[in-house]
Amino acid sequence: MTENPRDVLQRIYDTEFGLRPTNFSIKPVHVANGLGRSLTGRSYQSTALAETLRRWVRIQKVGSQEERNPNSAILERYGGAFASRDGDVIDNATLSVLRKLAFDVLGTDGAVFPDSDMSSYTLSNERFITRDLSDNRCGLFLARLLTSGVDGDAANHIRLILTTDDDPWTTLALPMLQFAEPREEVLDGEVAVFAARADHLFARRRDKRLVSPILQTMREAFDRLARFEHTKGSKLNSLRRLVMFGCFVVHVHVCSRASEAMPGTQRPPILLDMFDGTRPSLRDASRATLRAAGDAVEVLLSMRMREHFAEVDAVSEAKRIIAYTNLKDGEHADLRAAFDAYRQDGAVPVSEALAEAFLQSGFSMTRGHPIGFLTELGRRAGYLTPWANQGRGGKLQKRYGLTTEFLETLIAATVEPDRPLDFPEFLDVLRDSFGIVVGRRVDDAVIRANNLTGEPVGTPISVAEEDLRLNVEALRHAVLDSGYAKAYADGQTVVTTDPENMAVL
Repeated sequence: MTENPRDVLQRIYDTEFGLRPTNFSIKPVHVANGLGRSLTGRSYQSTALAETLRRWVRIQKVGSQEERNPNSAILERYGGAFASRDGDVIDNATLSVLRKLAFDVLGTDGAVFPDSDMSSYTLSNERFITRDLSDNRCGLFLARLLTSGVDGDAANHIRLILTTDDDPWTTLALPMLQFAEPREEVLDGEVAVFAARADHLFARRRDKRLVSPILQTMREAFDRLARFEHTKGSKLNSLRRLVMFGCFVVHVHVCSRASEAMPGTQRPPILLDMFDGTRPSLRDASRATLRAAGDAVEVLLSMRMREHFAEVDAVSEAKRIIAYTNLKDGEHADLRAAFDAYRQDGAVPVSEALAEAFLQSGFSMTRGHPIGFLTELGRRAGYLTPWANQGRGGKLQKRYGLTTEFLETLIAATVEPDRPLDFPEFLDVLRDSFGIVVGRRVDDAVIRANNLTGEPVGTPISVAEEDLRLNVEALRHAVLDSGYAKAYADGQTVVTTDPENMAVL
């Protein structure tokens, strides 16, 4: 029996990305949980917390809520955690209010379930870390990035703040966290095999820098953000921004991987729309850059799949592979039909037709195209917003946007405190580091070609030049409004993460 399309595709994901972009309900709390688990090497059996938070469970078949963990059961199991010093009787109504408050605070992303090992809590302390695997190894990828060679500032800062419990979230959960049992988390077994496939992504040169220029830049930006948070940010804000930036790093990595793995391949820019979709040409151009990112990912996957079947040159051999693939009858029929369709009566080589049939079947078996995974993660992290606010456009299609918090995070990840940047220089760094553009004249070729090299790929993007220039000005004003920049009478705008001590360039 040969591997089925899902197995082949997942091996390519492991090798090219070091994670699997197949969870289409992924949330930042999943990434935070996976990152914390990988950095600390621990998780906790937090059944008491899960049962306290998850009082009601929805029964999908009947569409109603069932009370699985009533107050009486919680008091019977963990009553000592709620007892007052004076031994007062615990008020049932008060306990209900406390449980609802705790659920709203610690389960803000709806990732808390009766089984603690399937839950990801709002992370503020290492005792919230669970064995939930919903991040699909995004957390492991980020941890490997932050500890490659030597543990960086970001890895050390995250570990440090996870050891403290002087925050409202941890204080609220302390009665239940006292029951949490620590467990050592070692990378072994099947997960270790999967992770080893991505070892090459973290290869280093003689000067200790990562071979991958993109990942090296992401590592430096992550550590720069952590240094800023260490001196300026509160614990909860620091964790939120570091996790949000981690989600963005995953996005940039997956979307740009093809350009590194296959030199000359398109690397679409990230065109920010600063007008909330109110300027159609800008909105559509931003949406086009995201759509092109999905196309670039598929080009890489298609090429790797073709390499896998490169030796298959006979129709009979291809049909034998399909016949012996461990699939259900209906899936076999779909794979055969896809192969026949891609062959186009012999116009396409057998190996290519088989590769494309496996790729599309693999997408179907893993719930969809990786761009769906990236879109959901970006939507929840805050850098992807609805392309249109009407109908299904807002649900299914996205464009790149910029919240105030994400802008502040980008500035902190880009600008050193002792080296303020002139606004045009700041835009250069955004483009060179993350592929972000907003509409300067020097970036016209990049935007219209939908390629950071400026080389045309496909149909040129049509966007009003006036909208692009206004977009740049809108970002400049947003940076000023954030408090991390100062405008001078000569028209100069200086971006800094240390505005109190900023000197004129």
